[in-house]
Amino acid sequence: GKEPLFYRIAELLRERREQGDHPHVVLLQEAFDGKSDVIAETSGYKYVLKGPGRKEPAKLGQVHWATKTRKAYVNFTDPQKFMGSGLFILSDFPIIEGRHKAFNSDECAGLDCLANKAIQMARIKVPGIAQPLDIVNSHFNSHKSAAAPRRITLEMHMKQTDKLRWFLSKVSGHYPVIVAGDFNTKQLDRYEYFDQTLGLRDAGKVCVDRTDTCHIPEQTKVDMVLYNTNDKHFYQDTNSVRLIPYFVERNFDEKLDGRELSDHLGYEVHYRLTNIEAHSG
Repeated sequence: GKEPLFYRIAELLRERREQGDHPHVVLLQEAFDGKSDVIAETSGYKYVLKGPGRKEPAKLGQVHWATKTRKAYVNFTDPQKFMGSGLFILSDFPIIEGRHKAFNSDECAGLDCLANKAIQMARIKVPGIAQPLDIVNSHFNSHKSAAAPRRITLEMHMKQTDKLRWFLSKVSGHYPVIVAGDFNTKQLDRYEYFDQTLGLRDAGKVCVDRTDTCHIPEQTKVDMVLYNTNDKHFYQDTNSVRLIPYFVERNFDEKLDGRELSDHLGYEVHYRLTNIEAHSG
């Protein structure tokens, strides 16, 4: 019964496009329902990259805990996924390359193992910028919703963080990058491991620390861009291109017939991208 909500999200994006203040790039997570494709198809974005589906291969391995057996997928020769990754990247700018990596079967816990969660990257060409920009989208293992022991969900979350570090080193690493999505990092131990392992800049934290150059609207609570959220933006610039966040907002908080559009708010960040001139001497 969520189809009207998907249509309204798409409509809001179209309305903002007409007003001239729409986001140039949109990342979706948990778009498991096929009807949610309407957001990608009708919101006005010329370039669309969809994450891996249900049958996209992921390396087999021992899983420490799964809901059905309370033991593992290890009893199955082919770990079954009932849903795809639920990931989309929508862009106004050309996507010149797309990559993804599904998490291995020993990198999930509990109910999360039923979805083919993954890391997705779109390399986009931003007009006037010297280097392409890598946009990385992902959805990490949940905490309580996984219905698995906490120590196991934490271990799997750390494994996924390690996989993201590997992915960035192999696939990105040479270009400026924005890493955003539903990272399920509301728990401090998860956030600290994620932050320390990747070594990226937390856009929300940068904005809170630099209120003279970065604006947070009054309706956006500061804790909702810091630690009290599972949704995050991280970034890293290069010697050729500088990224600076100058606006952060939590939005898409309206209701349709008394129903929230999503169980997550939007997390919108405006970045200023500038070329860094090389000086010889």
